[in-house]
Amino acid sequence: MPEKDLKLPLLEHLEEIRKRAFVVLLVFVAFSMVGLYFSEGLLQWLKIPGGPDLGPLSVFSPTAAILTFFKMAFFFGLIFALPVILYEIWMFIRPAIEESLAWYGAFLILSGTGLFITGACLSFYFLIPASLKFLLSIGRGELQFLISLDSYISFVLLFMLAGGLIFEIPLLAFFLAKLNILTVQTMIRHWKIAIVGSVIFSAFITPTPDAFNMALMAMPIFILYVISVGIVMLTQPKNKEAS
Repeated sequence: MPEKDLKLPLLEHLEEIRKRAFVVLLVFVAFSMVGLYFSEGLLQWLKIPGGPDLGPLSVFSPTAAILTFFKMAFFFGLIFALPVILYEIWMFIRPAIEESLAWYGAFLILSGTGLFITGACLSFYFLIPASLKFLLSIGRGELQFLISLDSYISFVLLFMLAGGLIFEIPLLAFFLAKLNILTVQTMIRHWKIAIVGSVIFSAFITPTPDAFNMALMAMPIFILYVISVGIVMLTQPKNKEAS
């Protein structure tokens, strides 16, 4: 076979990746521009978890406000572009998937988007308020908190991003089980590793290094791991029957 023919599939894959990445980038930029237009409304919404204890946010440089608004807009763009991102990923791997599993594309897009939004909202309305209430109570009466706009928004967005990502664990477990890569026996056997992994992972993704926030994030991760065990348990027999 000529060398040109050997290189052709790789070149075609790279070209397809380029086209799909361009579509994702286009949608992301479009939604980010919409987010930037509504940046003041987004700011008011993102201040909700802080409650009355938050107080006014400080800006310490001329560019801090606009850079933070861009950060909020990019996060807004990521959320609304997520279905397109998942769709493009699925369409890229679709040719390698069996025809009987084709319907999983819709399942991936809908469940992936729904789980991410659920995790982000859980963080926003429950974990972040609890975390801020604890952090702002330290030294109350002796300390005056001057919280910068950038640090607060980064804290909230990172927490929401982490919450969204960890809620994808059951979906990942489902697909790994369908591909016969993951079994319920393996998950049960390594539950201790799952606990340690939850703590380590939460230490990496939480915005602050304190133990309280790490515990807040580690608990949902392990609970999702337990839920994933149940999902794999329901999925695994079908794999065995199919084999």
